[in-house]
Amino acid sequence: MQIIQSCCIEGLEVYPINVEVDMENGLPVVMIAGLPNAAVKESKDRVRSALKNTGYDFPLKRITINLSPGYTRKDGTHFDLPIALGLLAVSSQIPPLDNEQTLCLGELSLDGRINGVRGVLPMLLEMRKQGYRRALIPGDNLEEGAYVEGMEVLGFEDLQSLIAYLESGVLPKARCFPQPLEKTGTSPEAPFQEALDYRDLKGQESLKRAVEIAAGGYHNLLFIGPPGSGKSMAAKRLPSILPPLNYDEAMEVTKLYSISGKLDFRAGLIKKRPFRSPHSSSTVASLSGGGLIPMPGEISLAHHGILFLDELPEFDKGALEILRQPLEDRKITLSRSHRSFTYPSNFLFAAAMNPCPCGYYGDPVKNCSCSPRDIHRYRHKISGPLLDRVDMIIEVPRGEYQDLKSHGPSRDSKTMAKQVGKARRVQEIRYRDQPFKVNGLLPASLQNQVFTLSKEAEDLLEEAFDKFQLTARGYHKVLKVSRTIADLDASSAISPQHILEALQYRSGSLLNP
Repeated sequence: MQIIQSCCIEGLEVYPINVEVDMENGLPVVMIAGLPNAAVKESKDRVRSALKNTGYDFPLKRITINLSPGYTRKDGTHFDLPIALGLLAVSSQIPPLDNEQTLCLGELSLDGRINGVRGVLPMLLEMRKQGYRRALIPGDNLEEGAYVEGMEVLGFEDLQSLIAYLESGVLPKARCFPQPLEKTGTSPEAPFQEALDYRDLKGQESLKRAVEIAAGGYHNLLFIGPPGSGKSMAAKRLPSILPPLNYDEAMEVTKLYSISGKLDFRAGLIKKRPFRSPHSSSTVASLSGGGLIPMPGEISLAHHGILFLDELPEFDKGALEILRQPLEDRKITLSRSHRSFTYPSNFLFAAAMNPCPCGYYGDPVKNCSCSPRDIHRYRHKISGPLLDRVDMIIEVPRGEYQDLKSHGPSRDSKTMAKQVGKARRVQEIRYRDQPFKVNGLLPASLQNQVFTLSKEAEDLLEEAFDKFQLTARGYHKVLKVSRTIADLDASSAISPQHILEALQYRSGSLLNP
């Protein structure tokens, strides 16, 4: 019997798997045990052709393959390579493999090529913690695997080159490893180098100010305005003013994309903040994650980035309500019959909508054709609990002709990113002993310890609490937005003007019809 070390992944959890291959005389048959799914069961057919086309024999005997432990569900095509090596070793076509610290992952093509597989980065990171010191993986995954420190990661293009290495100990033509980012550093790509720039948004300076506040404190925001006013344009440019991912954030994002199979094998570590903009026809499963073993959905793929929902009322109500837990807990838990899966979902939520079905309610130029009942029904597609989790509601007016024709200077992303960066640095110092680094993630229990308000600001906030019928959550959100505005103004205390500016983002017609 031959044992090859491999692993499997469920959610974000990784488990070591022993691929046990045994062969005995009898009718030619291959049995795979250990709760394999369809992709694993099909492995024997891929392996048979790969061995034949590489010049090796597929043993015509009774072969039993056990994926141990047997109580863990096995999913994925990455068991092809360990099964092939086990068969070759047990049939004495290659020397026995006895290195217990070597991990093996890879999918085989019928011609013997080793194809890239999903989930390599999280699997290698966890297996390194469990003592594995070498990994044999597809060459396509080498850039991804090279970021795992403390483990020798070797990539191979085909089965023949891997076997030649195992027999001689000499590596084939090496591919260059990428240089990992410094752990305390950030991506070398500056955020203002994005193709989308706020200089393209003519006029709308109040909108740019609101976006700057949202980015400065990581506040969720909702744009309301007529068609063509710049709502989507403003949202799509948010990544251009956010600080780039640091090393730890980049590793978390890359792990999620690797698990979901959406990682470009040749790209290595993801360096840009994700921007996810699912269509309004998206289902609950596509947003939250789905499948027997759920893959990350849109709200997890937006982790450390932005989730933008355009035409918000057009989304299915159930799909919108699934956002409530992630917006509060910054993670999502999906339950299946055999276990639960938890994925991170710490994203900046941005959404856009029209003020009514026709889009022109309150517009000074074009008359609205909707009845009061139509407007009421349209706005109430968005529940109160979901709206209460939005920090800032920004009413976007129609653009002016003179602004569109103006050739004068317009605040660009580079200028706005500098302001956001200054505010973020102040918050990093303030929260240096906390697991969070931005005002938007500050729990209510710590606000009294962190925020300093003048007597006038306290009185103003007390008056606004009753006037705008704020909930406890709404009160805390006003405070946090006020603190970010103060940080942008380089003010140590929250003053009345900071409270007033924050309140204007809680006094929109949607919250107070």
